[in-house]
Amino acid sequence: MTSSKRNAWGLFNLGAAATIWGSTFVVSRYALASVSFLYLVILRFACSTALFATLFLVQRPHMPRGREWWLYLGAAASGYVLSIPFQFLGTSLTNAHIGSIVTCATPLAIVVLAGLFLHEHIRLRDVLAIAIALSGVALISLEGLRPNVGVSPLHWLAGIAALVAAAVMWGLYSLFLRLITRKQSSLAATGISNALGFFILLPLFIPRGGEVIATVTTRPVLAAAIVYLGVVSTFLGFSLWTLGLQQVNSVSASSLMFFCQPLAGTILGMLVLHEHVTAQTISGSGLILAGLLVSMVRPQVNTL
Repeated sequence: MTSSKRNAWGLFNLGAAATIWGSTFVVSRYALASVSFLYLVILRFACSTALFATLFLVQRPHMPRGREWWLYLGAAASGYVLSIPFQFLGTSLTNAHIGSIVTCATPLAIVVLAGLFLHEHIRLRDVLAIAIALSGVALISLEGLRPNVGVSPLHWLAGIAALVAAAVMWGLYSLFLRLITRKQSSLAATGISNALGFFILLPLFIPRGGEVIATVTTRPVLAAAIVYLGVVSTFLGFSLWTLGLQQVNSVSASSLMFFCQPLAGTILGMLVLHEHVTAQTISGSGLILAGLLVSMVRPQVNTL
């Protein structure tokens, strides 16, 4: 496969993963009405870990050795233990389309982290892009101060902060994956980091796990939502993301594909959950997307 074709497939896989994650905000918003964000994360990872374990038994990928385990632990901690719980917490305190829009700023975090740790250039244009995107996040944050939002201002701002933290942690997770897939397969990178994240979080589930499972088994729609989060959002979505990062020429190339996430999340939030999108939200999301567009432009000069 030629380099350009491989890069095109990588962008396609990243876009498919981002679209799936846009729907994740809607499904998780429904499930969070019945299950706390932390238990929902652990049940989601339990489903995906079981699938990865089955696939490992069939394909038997190369396992990490020695210091390679530290990269996997970093990926597990940033992506599974921190980013996804922050995402669910932020979505539970705001709503589905806000979650998909704010976490869309992830590529800007990737640009900064790639410059710091992978020695990719941080350009003046990137600094401007981050400032524009942050102004968009601030504008969306101020929406929660209106009296008719239906959420307390403190909860709303805490939700926005959690979503920003999720975006930063996901950027760090993407960098760990980029380093891992230089020597390991995308299956090993995703499956092992998924399993590590699940087992790190599992002790938090044990005290009330029986009650949660009893609630889920008596509600088929809730059970279907959790299976969707585990199979489609995690197993399929994370696998496509890891494969895409392995295929693209630069880790910063994921910026363009993140446009799919807020588009899917906002449309589904309006159609399925009947969420109302205000002019202030549209303006804020426009600033975030404008920041991404500014970052995506590739000038020949102006690097720091």
